[in-house]
Amino acid sequence: MAHIFLNILLITGLFSQSNNWYKKFINTINHQEGVAISVIIHQKQFESTLIDTGFIEIKGKNKYILELQNETVFINDDIIKTWNKIDNQLIIDKKIKGEISIFDLLTGEFKDISLGKATLIGEYVKLDFRIQSMEYEGSILMYNSGRPKEININYGYGQSAMLTVDDFKIGKLTLYDDFNPTNVEIIDIRE
Repeated sequence: MAHIFLNILLITGLFSQSNNWYKKFINTINHQEGVAISVIIHQKQFESTLIDTGFIEIKGKNKYILELQNETVFINDDIIKTWNKIDNQLIIDKKIKGEISIFDLLTGEFKDISLGKATLIGEYVKLDFRIQSMEYEGSILMYNSGRPKEININYGYGQSAMLTVDDFKIGKLTLYDDFNPTNVEIIDIRE
């Protein structure tokens, strides 16, 4: 009986550690001064692999931007603006209720996440997670401070995305506030 009780305490402790690490990660990513993150993105679709670099700024809840070489995605509350730099088009849309993105994971807005174990690896913590409704699973590798190092998401057989953090800074955001593409074709698809 004592052995069962000890196992229950151990399992409960592991999952509460996972929650604490996830909260630390979310608090770091959602710093009140905002964060600027330089990322390397590896996306795999079966036999095809795409590698891109970009910048993410998270200014606050539902206020973030992803700047890539060929496009920029700007989110301000429920408005999404996607600037296709190749065709010089600005597509304006509304967030669809229930639709999720990587930003929901980063900002803690996604409620359908189940945390797995937290594993200490030197100066890093690896936190496994699963998104039940979409059958995605992955991991967050972070420094002990909560600062992200790498995020992996497997979203189907042979399909995955990995964001490797190249640089992470608090405050001094420029991309979000300066987003204002000019001389673009505007395509407004909001309903």
